Amino acid sequence: MSCKIVVADRSASALKAVELALPAPEFEVACFGDGLEAIRAIPALEPDAVLAGLGLPSRDGYDIADFVKAQPRGRQVAVFFLRGAFEPFDPAKLAPIDHDGIIAKPFDGETVLTLVRAAIDRRKELPSLPEEPVLVKPDPASAADAPDSPPGLAGLETKLRDLVRREIGLYRADIEAQAREIVAAEFKKMLVDELKHIDTRKF
Repeated sequence: MSCKIVVADRSASALKAVELALPAPEFEVACFGDGLEAIRAIPALEPDAVLAGLGLPSRDGYDIADFVKAQPRGRQVAVFFLRGAFEPFDPAKLAPIDHDGIIAKPFDGETVLTLVRAAIDRRKELPSLPEEPVLVKPDPASAADAPDSPPGLAGLETKLRDLVRREIGLYRADIEAQAREIVAAEFKKMLVDELKHIDTRKF
């Protein structure tokens, strides 16, 4: 079964680049040039990953990510932000969003493929747990009638939740480190290309 990908970006070339980087039949890519259109389509598409540009008409990438994470299976959806080399972003808005990294434009198709594959695989392994434990207090009378009930259920659930959150933190740190390396490499490449076009005879 194909992995469903939603890509939202105002740049037609960026949309095409992602389509080429994530080929069929492994991936099924739906592209949108408007943030609101992407948000309206997401519930029906049920994507495995969303790549959203930070600057989009109607709704920006932050809004798209917030919407994705509010869905019932939002924790299983990988979210990446697409950002131009000189495009501003708001760290305060980005910090609370559970995302898998920032991909700098222009990007290398093989790098995008590797990042998206890895993030989808990790997200699929996450259990679908509520944000906070929902435990029912046992009735003392019924507990007495059921001496074989497993003890320490609340403690076990708490330990499981803590373990999952630690794993999420490690995965996120790894992805962010990879994203920083990509941004640095692309920025260096861009500077080198710009320097090549400078006519030193003018100085």
